[in-house]
Amino acid sequence: MDNSTEKFTTDQVFSSREAVFEWAKAIGRQNGILIVTIRSDKANRIRGRKDKLILGCERGGRYKSESKKSVTCFHKENCPFTLRCVPLSVGEGWKISVRCGTHNHELLDTVTGHSYLGRLNEEERKFVNDMTKYKLAPRFILNALKVRNETNVTIPSQIYKARSTYRSSLRGPYTEMQHLLKLIQQENYVHWTRRRENSDILRDIFWTHPDCIKLLNTFHFVLICDSTYKTNRYRLPLLEIVGVTSTSLTFSVGFAYLEKEPQDNFIWAFEKVRMLFKSESLISKVIVTDRDLAMMNAISVVFPTSIHLLCRFHIEKNVGARCKQYVKKDRQEEVMDLWKKIVYSTSVEEYDHHLQQFEILCADIILFVDYVKDSWLTPYKERFVNVWTNRVMHLGNTTSNRVESAHWRLKNMLQTSFGDLCKSWDAVNMMLKNQICIIQSSFQKTIKDVEHGYNSQFFQNLHHCVSRKCMKLIDNQLERVKIVGTNKTECGCSIRTTHGLPCACELAKLQINGNAIPLDSIHDFWKQLSIAHELEDEESLSDYDFSEELEAMKAYMKTHDIISQRIFKAKVREVVFPHTTSILAPPEKVRTKGAGKKKKEFDTPRDPSYWEYVDASQESAKARQPSQSSQRSARQQSQSSQHSFKTQFPTYIRPYIEDIVDVVADGNCGFRAIAALLGWTEESWALVRSQLDKEIGLHKDVYSNVFDDNVESVRNSLKISKLGAQGKDKWMSLPDLGYVIATLYNVILVSLSRNLNMTFFPLNKSPSKETFGQSLLAIGFVNENHWVQVKLMLNVVY
Repeated sequence: MDNSTEKFTTDQVFSSREAVFEWAKAIGRQNGILIVTIRSDKANRIRGRKDKLILGCERGGRYKSESKKSVTCFHKENCPFTLRCVPLSVGEGWKISVRCGTHNHELLDTVTGHSYLGRLNEEERKFVNDMTKYKLAPRFILNALKVRNETNVTIPSQIYKARSTYRSSLRGPYTEMQHLLKLIQQENYVHWTRRRENSDILRDIFWTHPDCIKLLNTFHFVLICDSTYKTNRYRLPLLEIVGVTSTSLTFSVGFAYLEKEPQDNFIWAFEKVRMLFKSESLISKVIVTDRDLAMMNAISVVFPTSIHLLCRFHIEKNVGARCKQYVKKDRQEEVMDLWKKIVYSTSVEEYDHHLQQFEILCADIILFVDYVKDSWLTPYKERFVNVWTNRVMHLGNTTSNRVESAHWRLKNMLQTSFGDLCKSWDAVNMMLKNQICIIQSSFQKTIKDVEHGYNSQFFQNLHHCVSRKCMKLIDNQLERVKIVGTNKTECGCSIRTTHGLPCACELAKLQINGNAIPLDSIHDFWKQLSIAHELEDEESLSDYDFSEELEAMKAYMKTHDIISQRIFKAKVREVVFPHTTSILAPPEKVRTKGAGKKKKEFDTPRDPSYWEYVDASQESAKARQPSQSSQRSARQQSQSSQHSFKTQFPTYIRPYIEDIVDVVADGNCGFRAIAALLGWTEESWALVRSQLDKEIGLHKDVYSNVFDDNVESVRNSLKISKLGAQGKDKWMSLPDLGYVIATLYNVILVSLSRNLNMTFFPLNKSPSKETFGQSLLAIGFVNENHWVQVKLMLNVVY
């Protein structure tokens, strides 16, 4: 038994109950004892009640039942150690005495890490709650506690538990959706929701801040839209829509969590955005997105009069990815430079000239040229090429970079991708408040201050009337004056149409005449330096008189039975009191037990862009570079397989076979062999399938005669539902596809096998004699189930 009587015996007088308790805890920590309160009484002016405090060892007492026994190493031992603290009988203060100083267990060597010592007091708990409210990460909260109190031994798990308790206390008895709508109502947000069909499960939700609506109606010219992912535990994609202010800052228009991303969901979200405009005349003139076909179709339905531009950044990345696939490395930079010249062409003639140069430069890479023209230039050139985009006022927004940056800011505020919708809304709310504050500050700087660079008389009419960004753009045009002068043709005057600002030739004329820049030459957009936009007037207020509707509701209640009245009242309450809603959050995706899944290349619930696939495949290819020893082993294995393949061809053909190259055997081997022989990589097998199917579709009448009206079955063999291994019905079959391959690629196709050898010529033209070596493709069928590449000797007399 250990005796601690001497350690706690003292004549010291303590100023209060709390002081004596803190002293006892400190002495206990120094000696391996955890002091806890056993009993605490206060007089409270009640007869028989006196002030006293009974302290004891943390291992004192017993568990009420074995089922509640602690599973940790610190468990109750019915320790008799007891301290008695009471006020002084004379004067003020408290004294402490030892009632029993012995322990029935060994004392601890150290108490560091014990959960009891790390418990938060009221002040610390309030601090943790405040920091949680302001999105401070748990590790920073813990560091702040230890700075405030050097003796603090709180551990991270206790911070997480305190944060969870705080959030639960905020929600109270409400469901997640009820709490969310309550928060939305408290901050006066505008919102819409809709349920899944025949269900109370949330399908889509849209919300926006009142100040965002004012900003939208003030700066309504351009909208930029994009979806982001990994923002909530339900894996709902988040559609974010942003605009741009006169000070060139990005503001959020609205946020929509969508169940999925088909056209219908986008239409619903964009219809809500359209309702935010005060009048039809304010509807955005330009909308910028990437090439999401469902979103593009929805915009054409909801905003038919708006001009829809495509993000140049995403287009360039996708074209660059195809360039890496088709073009040799030493030519890629030249090809991409010419592509940029096409995109930034300022006239139709310049565009046609650069396109012609592009076609000449890539004449030997016809597939790449076809991709560029068929995928981008022919259908969409008016949406991203300068000569057409310069005809609209897009304020310099030709990419979706602004909304991508907004995604980044939101995710920084979220801190986690596994939060619920309440946590997402809270992050959005804080982000919007900061955003609006920054925008208002930028307006005030413009109104109060003038930058030194614009102090000249030339800018005097613009001081305090237009934004700094506007003056910077004009200053850039002044630099061009030195080059273009008053020559309107050389100037191009694009900034007049794209930004509503005077161009270089206009400024040159003003300088020659000694005039300052007139304020009326600046578009009204750049003069808006406030978000105090009035969203109602006397006429509009009269449109929202609910007296007629209220009378109709009263009449409805009188003429229907009690059940109908109850249902109708519940619907009305959901509108007036959103926190009573019956909507439920979507079910979380079930996480099954078992070993962790192999990490995917793209850990997002969306289809990555083509350039992401190419970049990822190149990185993985670099990581898989074989060593010299493994290369020697591969060569030896290849020579062995060549010999075994060669024996499967007739003996009279073997002398003319120079080499046999194997391909991956996955049901796509025939298409892999064709792709490799055409000069691509065998990984382009899917492209070969697609092009053959397209060729048959374009010349169905011709091939129906070749296939004996079996066109559809041949086309079905080319179409696949997934990547990877394919069944026998998807293998390359000859002779049907032999004629298509020869005709499409204008080659002579030779097929060799043990029993049947075939040669196919194009149906409508003949290969060039000069390029006979490149126009002769040979493949071989081996093992009765596999295609390989065959290289024939071309310098012998057949």
